[in-house]
Amino acid sequence: MAGKGLRAGLLETGTRFVSRAAERVLSDPRGQEVMARAVGFAQRGRRRISELQERVLSTAGVPGRRDYEELARQLARIKRKARELGRKLDPAVRGDGEDQTR
Repeated sequence: MAGKGLRAGLLETGTRFVSRAAERVLSDPRGQEVMARAVGFAQRGRRRISELQERVLSTAGVPGRRDYEELARQLARIKRKARELGRKLDPAVRGDGEDQTR
């Protein structure tokens, strides 16, 4: 029981400390600039890792995320076209009220 109280107290104190430190950093223009650079650096790093991962997968002959995204777009186009064709054919099939496919 005492362990949970100590742990909760340490967590609360640590949270307050981090919150105050973040407020101080973000209230200072230099801190804002550093944070912006850090975020930009992280985004560039993530993009480079993604590009490298795509190249490795492509080299190994394994489809990557871009391949799946392109397939999803193609499938969506095919579905739309099938619906359009179905609408155009539906009146022709029913023509005089009977199904002429028999």
